[in-house]
Amino acid sequence: MTTTNATRGFGSLNRRSFLKAGGASALAASLLPGLLTGTAKAAYSGTLDMLAWDFQPDTIKSLVGEWTAAGNPAVNVAVIPNLGYTPALQTRLRGGDKIDLYYNFAYNSQKFVNEGWAKTLNGLPGVDDMIADMFESARGRHVNAAGDIISAPYFSAVHMLHYNEKFLADAGLAVPTTLKEIYDASKSLQSTVASPYVAYWVKEFCEEYLHTYLLNEQITAFDDAGQPVFADDPKTVGVFEWWQTMYQEGLAPKSLLTDDPGKLSNEMAQGNAAFYVLHHYFLTSIRSLEGPQSANVKTAPAGPSTLQIGEVLQMGQSDSDDERLATWDLMKYYGWKDTDGKFKVFNQWAKAAGLAAPYAGFFTDPEVVASFPDYYDLALLSDTFATKSNVVPARTLPWYPDFQAKVGDIVHALLLGQATPAKTVEDLTAAAKGAQGGRTL
Repeated sequence: MTTTNATRGFGSLNRRSFLKAGGASALAASLLPGLLTGTAKAAYSGTLDMLAWDFQPDTIKSLVGEWTAAGNPAVNVAVIPNLGYTPALQTRLRGGDKIDLYYNFAYNSQKFVNEGWAKTLNGLPGVDDMIADMFESARGRHVNAAGDIISAPYFSAVHMLHYNEKFLADAGLAVPTTLKEIYDASKSLQSTVASPYVAYWVKEFCEEYLHTYLLNEQITAFDDAGQPVFADDPKTVGVFEWWQTMYQEGLAPKSLLTDDPGKLSNEMAQGNAAFYVLHHYFLTSIRSLEGPQSANVKTAPAGPSTLQIGEVLQMGQSDSDDERLATWDLMKYYGWKDTDGKFKVFNQWAKAAGLAAPYAGFFTDPEVVASFPDYYDLALLSDTFATKSNVVPARTLPWYPDFQAKVGDIVHALLLGQATPAKTVEDLTAAAKGAQGGRTL
């Protein structure tokens, strides 16, 4: 992975953050006797409360039920829709609802700590080992710049280039590795493929592509302080020129501003598109459709660097040390390993949808390897996590959701020809600075 200001400031969290977290660990030791032994077992006899969104709710309840059956506390699991999850969660927390453990979107994680809705994990038994097990590239999602551990993983993914191997071979084309090569290959295929390039460009998702495409060109989006330094890189205008050209020249379909991922997967399966950039696990969707071109679709890195994404687990507030330890036991099981050292929960999500975990050991675990269909190149996927992806740590800062909400409108204006690439850079810069107004970075 190309070293950027962002990765130096937030991603390299192995020594600096552990030292800072060590100070928190010392404090925790005074509050929770025996906490740092790594073997502390919760003495909590009550019931825990967990909130999740509605991806396979029966599986969630089954996994948590197995944890309880192993001699751990009972857990009340509530499941609400993914759509509208954030406002619903915030309403509950503001209303004083007790939630020990909950799913959250990574971009909310620091905000929730700042608001007093989530506890940091500093000093809990084994937490430094959990962070050390992660790819260094992933740590900036879970450890902030001050060294506070603010979350554990729920799942992780990387943006990948899904491509039709047969289409490229028939046209004598190599797998593209840069935005220009994607444009050139798409142009070459335009006479034989209806819309060579597809991506999930709805307004809500344009922010992910903003980072994916900037990273593809090895552009640092935000510096250590969260300032939008992409505006200072002359290559940035070129990224927006490429994006606008792909849409305006019909290399991407006009419907892309509203198409859903299922439709896009089917475009690849049917052979109506040759390239699809989105999370790696959409290969499962494309292959499972069993269209005439499904078996010809493979994945490659979306460039020299790409966006690593994922959502998180956060610990709610509790005045009880025993309850906090019990919640941490559940959190480790759900977001790391069980007591036998197995990726039990992550393995289930791998089976269900090809989801991944940000741990190097996940990709070589025999049970995980057996869970992934053989059309996944796990070595390639692991290397993409380890060396060719970036979590963009600024995406967890408390002001970031305000910026994220504006990106879609700005990018759609670009794609529709209502704004020039240079104006788009100006508008995104203003949106970032506006979101930061009056906030401590």
